[in-house]
Amino acid sequence: MGRPRELTDEERAELIAKGYRPVEVWVPDIWSDEVWNQAFKDCDLIRASEERADVNLWVEGAARETMRLIEEMEENGL
Repeated sequence: MGRPRELTDEERAELIAKGYRPVEVWVPDIWSDEVWNQAFKDCDLIRASEERADVNLWVEGAARETMRLIEEMEENGL
């Protein structure tokens, strides 16, 4: 995928004049084994909590939905 094209000085100045400001956003890499390992560790901690029943239902549903979305993205070539 790579980085987006850098703006020219003129494009940057125009956007700033219009009230925009540059930001950089970093998000977890959901394809990383490290991220998934940490997610599973976190899920284990949640599972052991006092709110076990309610939290487990939510975590399991969220995990199923996440896997469904990933499979859908892969099927669509994203």
